[in-house]
Amino acid sequence: MQAGCVDMIGEALELRRLMNNRGLPSLELEAVRDRKLQALIRHAYENVPYYRSLFQSAGLLPDDIRTVKDLQHIPITTKDDLRAAGVERSTAKGIDLAACQVVHTSGTTGKPFAIYLTGRELRRRQLIEFRTLLSIGFRPQDRLAVLGPAQPHAVRFHQRLGFYRSVNIPPTLSLDDQIDQLKRSRPTILWAYPTVLKALLCRVNYRLDTVVNPRMLITSAEVCDEILKAGIHGNLKTEMFNFYGANEVGRIAAECPAHEGLHVNEDHVILECSNSKYPGEPGISGEAVVTSLTALAQPFIRYRLGDVYKITKKPCSCGSPFPLISSPLGRLDDAVKLPSGKIVSLWPFTFILRKLDRLEQYRIIQESAEHLVVELAFRGDPNKDALVQLRSRFMEHLGEPVRVDIQCVSGFRNDTPKFRSFISKLSIKGDS
Repeated sequence: MQAGCVDMIGEALELRRLMNNRGLPSLELEAVRDRKLQALIRHAYENVPYYRSLFQSAGLLPDDIRTVKDLQHIPITTKDDLRAAGVERSTAKGIDLAACQVVHTSGTTGKPFAIYLTGRELRRRQLIEFRTLLSIGFRPQDRLAVLGPAQPHAVRFHQRLGFYRSVNIPPTLSLDDQIDQLKRSRPTILWAYPTVLKALLCRVNYRLDTVVNPRMLITSAEVCDEILKAGIHGNLKTEMFNFYGANEVGRIAAECPAHEGLHVNEDHVILECSNSKYPGEPGISGEAVVTSLTALAQPFIRYRLGDVYKITKKPCSCGSPFPLISSPLGRLDDAVKLPSGKIVSLWPFTFILRKLDRLEQYRIIQESAEHLVVELAFRGDPNKDALVQLRSRFMEHLGEPVRVDIQCVSGFRNDTPKFRSFISKLSIKGDS
């Protein structure tokens, strides 16, 4: 009991420090970030064989990296790089891996990856998550339901008292069981993976209010498409928030009540917008490259996530010093490669698709540079004329001789919580 009280007091003090960071002037926040970065780089160089070799290959010493601008000198690391290095070379010396919490990436690419966190690192992640919830208006009397994968954790003391209650509803349950648990938990805040939520909405004919009526809905892990947003807003007065994170580094950014973009947790991560032609330029799409300032057991320094987003130049009207980014636009590999070698973003296609009446879900498959298959699942019979127009608009946007096959399907089988709306059978390389 005494140890539990000490832990609770320690967490309260840590949360207070984290909350105070949200009110720091920009220059002070940058100083905090740079101090953490310097400590991280030195730790990785001295204790993690993979990063020591990486820095040496680039002719770098810890003192060469003092600020965020210096990070560009460090080569980017990929998941395949760390997998090839192995656990012993990618984790810090002296860390008891057996005592670590192991978190896995979802493995939607077919290659799951293990991440090692010490107990302290895991608690810090949870506190940053709690800070994020508080920033959007999480109240002591609220009931939070998470519809999607979540790490198991002990019931906290404040939850035993009935404050900030939360429940996790695994997506592996049947839809009927998910609906039953949602009805029993009566959440005031619902946090869901878009594809998990979409499957549930299809079961209840897009009437979420027949199951729950939350005042806030949080989506994360995947892009929430316009079809899903329209379905939710059609019958609920629910405020929607978009969170962005990765299992490798935790919560990266989150939308605030001003809804002008997502605030990067700059005291926790450094997020770079990697674009070889326009590096870090506001308004230009680039690939997410992240550095965790708090992961020491298994550091992630200039780690390629594969997501695409834009930096927002203007400050948020909420007054937060944390910088703004756009909502992630998808993944780098979510692009069509044309016969000429040109790469075309999928997003114009999604805007075309969202105009189709009663469209429930879609999947685009690139069989080859000359062949695209578009699979569509409708509620009811589709409009045949609309399908003809859809094919014509796709071909017009592609602008090159590409065969486009439109196929109507009864539904899609999801083997994982994250449904891939685009599958490419090509290896796409090049600048985003």
